[in-house]
Amino acid sequence: MLRYKKQSIVLILTSLFIVACQPQGDAKLKEEISSLKQDVSLLKKDISRIGSQVSDIHTIAMSSQKPQYKTLATQTNFNANGSLPLLGSTASQLAIIEFSDYQCPYCKRFIDQTFAKIKSKYIDTGKVQYLTRDFPLNFHPKAKGAAIAANCGLKQDAYWPMRELLFNNMKNLDDALYQQTATDLSLDITQFNDCLVDEAIASKIQQDVAYGSSLGIRGTPSFIIGRIEGNQLISPQLVVGAQSYETFAVLFDELLAKPATND
Repeated sequence: MLRYKKQSIVLILTSLFIVACQPQGDAKLKEEISSLKQDVSLLKKDISRIGSQVSDIHTIAMSSQKPQYKTLATQTNFNANGSLPLLGSTASQLAIIEFSDYQCPYCKRFIDQTFAKIKSKYIDTGKVQYLTRDFPLNFHPKAKGAAIAANCGLKQDAYWPMRELLFNNMKNLDDALYQQTATDLSLDITQFNDCLVDEAIASKIQQDVAYGSSLGIRGTPSFIIGRIEGNQLISPQLVVGAQSYETFAVLFDELLAKPATND
């Protein structure tokens, strides 16, 4: 509609030019020019009104993107002394902690449709640091084994490519896939296999589940999002589900606009 109105103005102005160049009587010419000026004035008012309506629609649409969330207590040592997988700068103002399950189709949907945009717009630009914790659900029997494999990839600085490959092959999670993935990533296979049976890795995953459960997390993917002050995540928001990029962008932008609490 707005484009149509703009085109109409162009056509009228073009007509005005043509009329002005045609040999017509002065009185008739002045009358037509006056009429055209009135039409242009009315169209400008219409465009202004339409522009205001578009702005209102945009505001409503963006507001509707904001998900329901639960505000949590401030989280101390939110990054577990730097032991969690991390993307982005530790100097970022915000942190998002993802709790995920390697057999969860909604986790894969989030990765396929949303994660890359968040990475490009907020992580790579230094605004947000992205951390992950494991939350294998009881009814996904292969999720814990995949989480162990990913954490063993972390031990050799290959967590993120390992994670991507596991999610891309979520229907084929088994030891053969883990071995092949470790080989493809040029990991030390002996070290990797020792890690797979290391009780400390399994214990870390159980600690993630216990921590997430204590925050009220029951499903995946779930996210904790908050401002970083010191080594604390200030009054973070718990968001559940494979939300759209726009939803996360609204939350990030609101948090980035808030002043420090000086707590």
